Amino acid sequence: MPIVADTTAIAKASDLLIRFVKQQLWVAVFIVGLTLLCRGIINAVFDIGLNHDYWLRDLAGNWVVALIIFALLQSLKKSLILAGFIIVFFQMSNALKLVILGTPASPDDFFNVQNLFYLTEGWRRWLMIAVVAFPLLLAVLFVPWRKPSFWLAIVLLAFTGFGLAHNSESVRHYLDSRYGNSVWNQPANYKSRGLGLHLAQETVRTISKIGKIPKRSEVDKALTSLEQQGTKEIRSEPSLLSVVTPASAADSSVGNARNLHVFVLESFFDPLSLGSEWVPEDPFPESFRALWAETGHTKALSPVFGGYTANAEFEVLCGFPVTRNAVFFEGWLRRQVPCLPAVLSEKGYSSIASHPNVPGFWNRTHAYHLVGFEHYLSKAHFDMTTSVAGLLLDRSMYEQIFSRLSRGDYAEPVFNYMLTYHGHLPYPSSDDYPDQIKAGQESKLLHGYLNQMWYKSRDLMQRIERLRKEDPDALIVIFGDHLPFLGPNYAIYTEAWELPENRDQFSGKQLEMLTSTPLIVIDGQRGPLPLGKLPLYRLPSLILTLLGLENTPSMFNLSLNPEDSWVRPVYGMHINVEEHDSHACTDQLEDSDSCAQTSDWLKRTELFIRDIFTGNQFTLDNIGQSAELPN
Repeated sequence: MPIVADTTAIAKASDLLIRFVKQQLWVAVFIVGLTLLCRGIINAVFDIGLNHDYWLRDLAGNWVVALIIFALLQSLKKSLILAGFIIVFFQMSNALKLVILGTPASPDDFFNVQNLFYLTEGWRRWLMIAVVAFPLLLAVLFVPWRKPSFWLAIVLLAFTGFGLAHNSESVRHYLDSRYGNSVWNQPANYKSRGLGLHLAQETVRTISKIGKIPKRSEVDKALTSLEQQGTKEIRSEPSLLSVVTPASAADSSVGNARNLHVFVLESFFDPLSLGSEWVPEDPFPESFRALWAETGHTKALSPVFGGYTANAEFEVLCGFPVTRNAVFFEGWLRRQVPCLPAVLSEKGYSSIASHPNVPGFWNRTHAYHLVGFEHYLSKAHFDMTTSVAGLLLDRSMYEQIFSRLSRGDYAEPVFNYMLTYHGHLPYPSSDDYPDQIKAGQESKLLHGYLNQMWYKSRDLMQRIERLRKEDPDALIVIFGDHLPFLGPNYAIYTEAWELPENRDQFSGKQLEMLTSTPLIVIDGQRGPLPLGKLPLYRLPSLILTLLGLENTPSMFNLSLNPEDSWVRPVYGMHINVEEHDSHACTDQLEDSDSCAQTSDWLKRTELFIRDIFTGNQFTLDNIGQSAELPN
């Protein structure tokens, strides 16, 4: 009997092994076929190819996903169905993001997934919800909840995840040395890794970054370094010396009671810079050109291109640069912070943020509260009748906001912060607002964009002219959040500005052009100010000075720039912008004396950012500014 039992056990074990091997062969064959199909579709439809030498890494990443799902479901058929949906979903979503925003999928997208739904309405939104919900529903139905082996697999995966998170820095170093990493060129990272490895590697990097909270000793050392460089006065910064001083601000007869109106214009830049071949007619009215000329064609330097408006917002509200390829409002802003709305509220200002979009987009509801806004007017607060494909025209937005102000809904003085929505991708048209201008060459995106700017610029000038008459002493700030998206891989910009094929080859001047939008600061009856070039994160300090509040304790001086230059971080790189020239610097290399100086500035500033917005806020204790803000 024992011999028979042993033989039977061996036979059963052999059968199980053979069955398992056959299942894994089926998994392998399925993943090879699915990977080839996805690669073929992505190459043909989106023209996105992986580096030939590394396409096997994409296959391996898909295979690992399938094996994890098989370990959980323990059913070949169910595992192949679920793995197929998940792999196709992520591969196609990644391709779409590369085409639209020029960057691959990242861990930050998991935090932002709800924002994808806000970009669509009606049946398209329901279709997108269905696409995302279907694999989740399959997972719930397919999971063998009652099998102990399923829970064992969950425990093993949890321990693996905990180990990776606990040793994220070591794992990051290993992966970077083994598979490479280019901070400034995420598309190249993806093309050499494949999607699975790319997401895994960037997830480890994100965990490593988020978990690195500065110690008090590190903050004290950074503050000492700042003091030793003697950069505590705004006069040390370029282009502000001759036009902005505390004395000139104090000359205002209204003083601290002046209203502040900030116009953040969606995708607003100078299209004539593309050249007459692309833009033969000027979409802007002569009144705008004349007003901008009074500033000497001052330009704002934005942290983003083609999207991520929230990062431009963060800079102009909080006075620190965005240096990561992620939406700061979504994962890095975790503490109540004395940003510009909070500082002005403590000085008696009513602070109102307005944006006619769904309130949660880019986590604005939570973020606006954390930076100190008292009121937030979102889509539900507006009559959306005068809209094009859900984008409220600026004229209507301004009218509704200023009607509230004139009714006395908010006590004066006011900080009136307006983020427009018209002008957003994909630049839709409407019979009610017919086309007024044509692009020089065939481009649906450029044609739509130019016509939206035709209306947008005229709506702006009508409001500005009226505002200057009704509130002549107000401080008015106008700027574009970023350049418009006009096609994948910089599209029209590549031809118009002769951009190199790879981003690491961009000159400082080319990077500067891709971050520059019109900036107009009207200092009451003093009129428009000639400011040259100004990174958006330096606007809060400038605003306080112009309002006569330069002596108010604030954290904004912590991001003061090295003397005689501006630093414009753009993820993985930064631009050292001087009066007559610009230098491109990679964050990881100090390839010139100029880059070495700005690299030191960048490291110190990033430490302050991690401490103030995510960490223990030791910095605020040292500068004597409370982090406790009124609700």
